[in-house]
Amino acid sequence: MKAKKILLILLLLVLIAAIIAVFVVSKNKTRVGKDKKLVTVSNFASYDFLRAIVGEDEDIEIKFLVGPGKEMHSYEPTTQDIVDIQKSDLFIYIGGDAEKWTDKVIESIERKENIIRITDCVDTIEEQEIDGAEEYEHDHNEGDEEHEEGAFDDHIWTSPSNAIKMVQKLEIELEKINPEKADIYKENAENYIAQIKEVDSKIQEIVDNKKRDRLVFGDKMPMQYFIEYYGLEVTAAFDGCSTETEPAASTIAYLEKIVKEQNIPVVLYIELNNGRVANTIAEETGSEAMQIQTLHNLSLDDFNNGETWVSLMSRNLDVLKKALQ
Repeated sequence: MKAKKILLILLLLVLIAAIIAVFVVSKNKTRVGKDKKLVTVSNFASYDFLRAIVGEDEDIEIKFLVGPGKEMHSYEPTTQDIVDIQKSDLFIYIGGDAEKWTDKVIESIERKENIIRITDCVDTIEEQEIDGAEEYEHDHNEGDEEHEEGAFDDHIWTSPSNAIKMVQKLEIELEKINPEKADIYKENAENYIAQIKEVDSKIQEIVDNKKRDRLVFGDKMPMQYFIEYYGLEVTAAFDGCSTETEPAASTIAYLEKIVKEQNIPVVLYIELNNGRVANTIAEETGSEAMQIQTLHNLSLDDFNNGETWVSLMSRNLDVLKKALQ
């Protein structure tokens, strides 16, 4: 009988110990989850720069809202996306015509100091008329009127100098929410900026040795900052924010005329596009259709393979060589 009581007491002690252990583990998990900083970002370039700066720091969780393989200009946030934005320690967005949806979401956020419009860290340029591009209405949201005159071009990341400014700004903002890791963030940012500069120098070398100034896009052209940075000319079927995919026959005819008259060797199309129009123009003119990375987003395969601003922009080296030399 005494042995049974001892056994019962031992079992009771084991049970209490197990309950305490579960409670402690659960509490620790809750604490870790609570301490983790959430950074929500709307565009791929900022997402890529953030993950490069954060590196292996597990204190920061980064959510890429649009996600790979999707069209940035037609994105609309889900209810869960809005909840994540509201509870974020940082919300990074582009704004402008491409992200009209952010206006109402930002109104619902109490901590405005945690909201960063990344375009504010660079000198933006106005949307410009592009040679050959069809006129259209910016229809990022139903009911929107044609974009106001003087609206800025929101594809700021295509210029290496802007990309560097973005990295520097994001590094400063990460320091604010997690100052203990400031040294790590600074070092990671400096390393990534060095990589951006290396790609920039390789592109500049191609431009310095160019035989022609003009790039032709059988597609939309979201690279105005890139074009101005390297001092190039451009002809395209649509401007950077167009949601159209089928240019008029007269537009195609004009692009073919430019390609033939200026002996353009390459007709470009951008990522997440099948290149049908560019291939049609190439077949008619004896040129070659090639994809150029504009980094407004990336494919799911590229995302899963860990491609970055640097690796994707590096793909453009061979394309630019063929197109300009």
